[in-house]
Amino acid sequence: MNVSSPTSRIEDGLFLPEGASLFTRLRVAVRALKVLEKRPDDGIAAPLLNASLDSEVFHRLCVELARSEDGRELLTARPSLQGSSIDLAALGRLPEGTLGNAFARYFSDNGISPFESPYEVRNDVDYLVKWYRETHDLHHVVTGYATDAVGEMELQAFVAGNLGLRTSILILLFAAVLQPHGLPPFWKYAGKLRAAYRRGQRSEKLIRIRYERFWAAPVDAVRRQLGLLPAT
Repeated sequence: MNVSSPTSRIEDGLFLPEGASLFTRLRVAVRALKVLEKRPDDGIAAPLLNASLDSEVFHRLCVELARSEDGRELLTARPSLQGSSIDLAALGRLPEGTLGNAFARYFSDNGISPFESPYEVRNDVDYLVKWYRETHDLHHVVTGYATDAVGEMELQAFVAGNLGLRTSILILLFAAVLQPHGLPPFWKYAGKLRAAYRRGQRSEKLIRIRYERFWAAPVDAVRRQLGLLPAT
């Protein structure tokens, strides 16, 4: 299982050579963060940030997934939640309270569209990085964290506990120091981040789930399956 770099955009300094040093990875990660501050859904910067800091983490997750039947099936089938792969209109017609209906309403309520990326999938690690980016919005739905600035930080803290991503820790540090997007001082929401981190530790890994199989299931049932305690 090889760990390779994703599609690059050299003009923005978004290029990660294979076997890059820690310094190079950090430099590329900071450049990706600067792009994402202006364009949060940038299809190159977003996965490249994860690849820069978390290739080893995603490799370990792939190894863990390969040990179970469901995990092997996920890596083999490689489902997608990109906009071109889902029918939001159909999901919106599902009964209220179902995962599919809540997912469709999430986009309409926030005036946004599903994540799209030219990210090239060449191996399981590439796929899992892409899958993680595609499921970000759905993770808001199943965890219940809002899409405002503090809610985004809560989800990052949850992911840090749930998956151990260095990227999430860097984003939290970046936000605490620079206070982008109108974030309040760190001390005002630090307690929420601690609670979200611990909640992530206690929950099933969200990246394992074939969400398209649960569109018609109640959101609460999906949360129970994931072991998600109520957000506090």
